[in-house]
Parts: sequence; C-alpha cells; structure tokens
Amino acid sequence: MKIIITYFFLLFITQTYGQITLSGIIKSNTNKPLEYVNIGIKNKNIGTISDENGNFKITLNNSELNELLSFSYIGYEEKQINVYELQKSNFNEIILKESQTVLSEVIVIATKPKLVELGTKSYVSMVAGYVKANNDKNNDIQEFAKEIKIKKPSKILDVNINLFNVFVDTASFRINIYDIKDNLPNNKINTQNIIIQKKVENGWNKFNIEEFDLKFEEPFFISIEYLPKQKDEAEPFRYSGQLFGKSITRSSSFGIWNVKKGLTISMFATVKQ
Repeated sequence: MKIIITYFFLLFITQTYGQITLSGIIKSNTNKPLEYVNIGIKNKNIGTISDENGNFKITLNNSELNELLSFSYIGYEEKQINVYELQKSNFNEIILKESQTVLSEVIVIATKPKLVELGTKSYVSMVAGYVKANNDKNNDIQEFAKEIKIKKPSKILDVNINLFNVFVDTASFRINIYDIKDNLPNNKINTQNIIIQKKVENGWNKFNIEEFDLKFEEPFFISIEYLPKQKDEAEPFRYSGQLFGKSITRSSSFGIWNVKKGLTISMFATVKQ
C-alpha cells in the first residue's frame, strides 16, 4: 500500500508600516515539522527558509502584493500563490502535492571504475567567500555552486569545500544538484533533500553523499547551501578561494545567481566513472 504524505502550511499574517509579515509553521499530516523549506519570490532576492522546527517568517513590501510567493521542497510539486490572496486571509492551509517520479534510463558504471576529482582543489589566502549576516529579507541562505564537467556516466561520491576562520563546532548544509541553462544552475535534479549537519574545521571539509546514489552522464552544477540557525548570527566561517575562473553564488531562496569573474571558490566533487 502506498502512503502519500502531504504537507500543510499554517499561515498567520500581520501588516504594519507598509509591509506584510507572513509567519507560520510547516508540518506534515503526521504533525512532523518540515525543516528548510525554500519560500520566496523568484528572481527578486526575497526569500526565507523554515527553521529546524518548521517555523518561518517573511516580510514583504506592499509593492509586492501582486507577486507570486513560491514554496519548494524536493519530492513535491512547487506551489505559487499570489501574495494579495494570502494577505486577504487570516488563515490558510497550503498542501504541497507529491511529485510524480519519472524513472530515467539506467546508467551503467564500468566494471573497473576510476575515481576522479573535479573542481577547484587549491586555494590562496587572499581570496575569501564571506558568509553575510542574515538579518534582512534579502539574505536567508548562502549558496556556492560549482560546475562539474563530466563526459561519461558518473556517480557522485562526495563534495568538498575549504573553510577558514571557523568559529563554530557544527553547521548545517544542503547539497543541491542542478542542470545547466545559460551556463548557470537551473532546475534541481536530485530527488531527495540532502541535508547534512557536521562538525566543521579549518581546511578541507568532506560531505559524503554516496548513499544518495546520484548518477549522471552530462555536466551539472553541484552546490553547498549553508543553512543558518538564526537570522542575526555572527559570521560562522569563511570560504577559501582561488584566483582566476569564476564564482557563482546566491544568498536568497529563489534568488538571482551572481557571477563574479577572476576568482572561484575552492570546492570539488569526487565521482566514480
């Protein structure tokens, strides 16, 4: 028997000083809070995520009443709702429908595979990627993406990133895989939420994702999305980088990807081919 789990969104609204504040909690129908749901207005750099207990808050201007607020969680259909329609109601229940999984063709890895590290494996002290203070509506995450240029069927084993000025013991991250459009990350193509909480330290930090059985045969972007514990936290660490190349980052759910040429984040993936 197939059990379909749906997710409910409990929404409360207040309006002050020309702004609308939406706050609530996201739960499953088994009353389990759903953490790290992406919520925001696409391409506006306005977004938030639900916290570890499923709670969230987002503040919008009245000028955004006609925009669509998007709700996204891997494994479920993305939903968009007009902000004005939400503002009119005192209580809304939003259900994210389970997406239909389309089985792709089987990718066969060679019987004698080899391990390949793809990306940027070195760094210099003068290049840094900063984790900005998350204290306004325009900055709720910190995501760095790296293009992985595979030429044959490959399975992703791990992703690695170099950190320095580490001031925390542990941190939470989400690993995302995107297809490519116009040389930028486009749609997520991993079918599971890959959230990892781990001890972090100065130097290389490895995220083992072999268990998720991620197999691809065309180039893709892999990203590490830092998930802050609170909006106004102090900077927990910095990302190491290298001169030349380009960095692709964003700091808002559904936000615009920013491209900076002349430097790149020190980040690579290990694949089995």
